[in-house]
Amino acid sequence: MAVILLQSPKGGTGTTFLAAQLALHLAGKGYEVNALDCTFQDSLKMHFGFMPAQAVPEWGAGGGEPLVAFGVSVMQGHGQSRSAAFAARVDREFERMFDPGHIWIVDVASEDRHLLELLMPRCVLHICPLLPTAASLATLNRLSETAPAMKLDRTVFVLNQLDDRQKLSRHSHSFVRDLFGDQLLATIRRDEAVNEALARFELISKYAPPSAALQDLRLFADAVEERIGLKPAPGEANIEVTGDA
Repeated sequence: MAVILLQSPKGGTGTTFLAAQLALHLAGKGYEVNALDCTFQDSLKMHFGFMPAQAVPEWGAGGGEPLVAFGVSVMQGHGQSRSAAFAARVDREFERMFDPGHIWIVDVASEDRHLLELLMPRCVLHICPLLPTAASLATLNRLSETAPAMKLDRTVFVLNQLDDRQKLSRHSHSFVRDLFGDQLLATIRRDEAVNEALARFELISKYAPPSAALQDLRLFADAVEERIGLKPAPGEANIEVTGDA
């Protein structure tokens, strides 16, 4: 079992988009993938082609089978994660809640520090999306109250919406790369096709196969596979799936 959290201390960095894309790419590689939306906005489903009015069954509440799209089971977890009994359930029956043998991609809202801190010790990876902007990078000191961002061993970063035509974007990329080294897992180029595909409720791979962002997203999924031990790094022997979370 691998529980992967996506959360950024600043909203609007593309966390939900990256959560959906990671789920889609890993499912496309043959993994059993569950995508859990723990945000109030309930927008994760739209990245799988579902309409805003489409109801998503509540995770673990006996509300019916999850929505399934392109091999990904999509569930809503906001209500459950905000309940008074949730923390006790996590402590008592974590492995029953998160089915072994599945990869769980959990979209956590930027303001939901409680859920992040509850699940962080049990996740195999925390992916923090950043934008190449001053406002986004200024929130790095809000990731943890106990350690600097570069010392968080489960946390990696994705620089989203990189635009090499913009000076600040280029300099932000250099800054993040120098600061975090291999903690910078991927960069995703800015591409208007991303928003256009979402507006049409289509996958980027269908709407714009040549998309620069799509190429970057494939590399992102490959990097996640390697990071959590689902596949070997180049030149290494095969590695068993790691992370009991």
